[in-house]
Amino acid sequence: MSTIKDLIIKGVSMKTCYILIIAIIFCLVHCLVYAETIDQSSAVRAIIGEASNQGYTGMLAVSCAIRNRGTLKGVYGLNAAHVSNEPQWVYDLAKKAWLQSESTDITGGATHWENVKAFGVPYWAGSMVQVYQYKDQVFYKEQ
Repeated sequence: MSTIKDLIIKGVSMKTCYILIIAIIFCLVHCLVYAETIDQSSAVRAIIGEASNQGYTGMLAVSCAIRNRGTLKGVYGLNAAHVSNEPQWVYDLAKKAWLQSESTDITGGATHWENVKAFGVPYWAGSMVQVYQYKDQVFYKEQ
């Protein structure tokens, strides 16, 4: 890694070095400010939609993968019709899983998952690495 002194010796002006530093700082701040915050109620709905029939461990695994993904984009369970019909204890279990996933990742870094029993192996799985499986759900991360 070059220092500013090395860059100046190589002919890069001090002004260019400062512009690069400012650009890097701007990018870092931009990423932190605009990272999606997943609200708990939406996360709980998504967890129930994706794993209400997978027990607590299945809900925890989905919670971990949602956190690793950093967004609910593409999480179809968020709008699943059956979520509204689930009993309160399912909501409580999903909330517990969401809270535990803040300090635990049982999936090994998964960002994607699929209920392969119900839907088969997804087309995108070929470009991913399988990192965890629980009941009907298989979890993947990028290679």
